[in-house]
Amino acid sequence: MNAFVTPRKNIVSVRASSLSDLFDCPARWEAKNLLNKRNPAGARTRLGTAIHEAVTQWDYQNLIGEEASTEECEEILHHQIWQPNEEVDWTDLDQNSAESIGQSLMQKYITQIAPTQKFIGVEVRCESLILADLGIELTGTIDRIYENEAGELGIGDIKTGKNSVGNDGVVKTSGHTPQMGIYTVLASHALQEPVTAPSRIYGLTTAKTDKGQHVGIGEIESPAQVLLGTEEEPGLLQYAAKVIKNGVFFGNSKSMLCSEKFCPAFSTCKFRK
Repeated sequence: MNAFVTPRKNIVSVRASSLSDLFDCPARWEAKNLLNKRNPAGARTRLGTAIHEAVTQWDYQNLIGEEASTEECEEILHHQIWQPNEEVDWTDLDQNSAESIGQSLMQKYITQIAPTQKFIGVEVRCESLILADLGIELTGTIDRIYENEAGELGIGDIKTGKNSVGNDGVVKTSGHTPQMGIYTVLASHALQEPVTAPSRIYGLTTAKTDKGQHVGIGEIESPAQVLLGTEEEPGLLQYAAKVIKNGVFFGNSKSMLCSEKFCPAFSTCKFRK
């Protein structure tokens, strides 16, 4: 449907990981992605980054046929928590607790998730994709590309948080379809072959106790179709493009992230008055 062409003026770059933010609160998305306003990272956000970096080391070493070391992964986790490359607000979770949680979830990922997956790509940086008719450029780094038993390729993404996996073991997948759709489109374009297997969410719950630390795998069917739409019905990208092109960055005061902690535009936002 959309034409992939050489970059030109009036093209707005959209990171895959930011698209859900755009639909939740366009004003927050504008502040972070167009105006480059920043808040200190939350403690659990930093913990998620640390876990992500640690298990990426494990998966990458396995991918290239090298012996993976849990000690190396633990060192990466420690470094990411104690020497972050960004300002972090540790009010809600101190660094010692964060490292303890991270070590536990890293081990759960290594023993319960990684062995069940056949990864063919780890931290895959794809070329950006220009959709000229929509005026947007898709960008993103794909956590994982996996191959299922039928030989089909799919996208995998690691998600951490207090509610990533329920007590029943069910992984929260709602809200992740736009991001997974972009990753699927980028991967298919980069690989020059279909990426048709369901997208997988590797969920890890960042609870303080082992009892509450659940891990699991959830799947999202056909995220690219939801993103791109059909001849009869527009996809999410068409809606996103209209918001961006027309500059309609309205606020959502009912958003769960509408607070000074999460939104750099909070103090000046007229939509929450």
